[in-house]
Amino acid sequence: MPKMNDEELIAALLERFDANRRAINDLQELTEKLEATNRRLQDSEALKGHFLSNIRNEINNPLAAIMGFAYQLMGGDCSAEQTANNGRMIYDEAFELHFQLENVFAAAGLEAGQETPAPEHIDVAAILIEVLERLEHRCSEKEIELRHGIFDSVPFIGDPRFMQIILRNLVANALEFSPKGGIVTIALCTDDSMLRIAIRDHGPGIDSINHDRVFDRFWQLDWGRSKSHRGLGLGLSICRALAELSGGTICVESTIGAGCMFTLNIPLPIGEAATVAPEWNQLSDTVERY
Repeated sequence: MPKMNDEELIAALLERFDANRRAINDLQELTEKLEATNRRLQDSEALKGHFLSNIRNEINNPLAAIMGFAYQLMGGDCSAEQTANNGRMIYDEAFELHFQLENVFAAAGLEAGQETPAPEHIDVAAILIEVLERLEHRCSEKEIELRHGIFDSVPFIGDPRFMQIILRNLVANALEFSPKGGIVTIALCTDDSMLRIAIRDHGPGIDSINHDRVFDRFWQLDWGRSKSHRGLGLGLSICRALAELSGGTICVESTIGAGCMFTLNIPLPIGEAATVAPEWNQLSDTVERY
């Protein structure tokens, strides 16, 4: 081994020290990444555990109610008013059960990579009106005022099932988090080569630190024993996934105490005409009050 003078020895030692420092830094970065991954896994397991506990209640409670009301009807001693009331309650509970199961099946399909869009000519306005009609009983229960224009036909090329699932969840969310006697505003238009649908409520709102998190699977603003709202924490994650599969986006604008506005944006096919609906301009004006 050739002898090294003092300068060469110092240079070699400095190079080795530098290599050791880089190795230590790399190790620290790797450790931090592993710790972050571990935290995410722990959070995921906790959320899944919460989901499994929650789904039991979301399925058992409607089933128990349906069986109870049906049993009363089977007795044959109900008055006409009681019969009508029981029938309405059975429908409401069956609707809620069907709603949650549809979300579970959609989430399972997305997880398995089995959800692919099947575009066809659709009328988005007609789909939205159908969704509102299906959720009319929820509006009546909470005496919520729906504000929207008379939707003209809005032709579009997209997956009708995707559109129906997205709109159903967004409207249902707005109704769920609106106070009794509240207002939900809906706007639909094509603008700047984009299909835009905005749904705004006047509920408790969402803190800005949670704007992205509300789209995570299983995550809910309230859960546990103090949980006051229905749902499995799947709806918004499904909406975002289906919007992205359709080439679009979904975003939320909200502050605590000022309600929420969720906006769906999907690009129009090339050559499609764009028109701005009056109700969109009215809704856009309300956004400035945030």
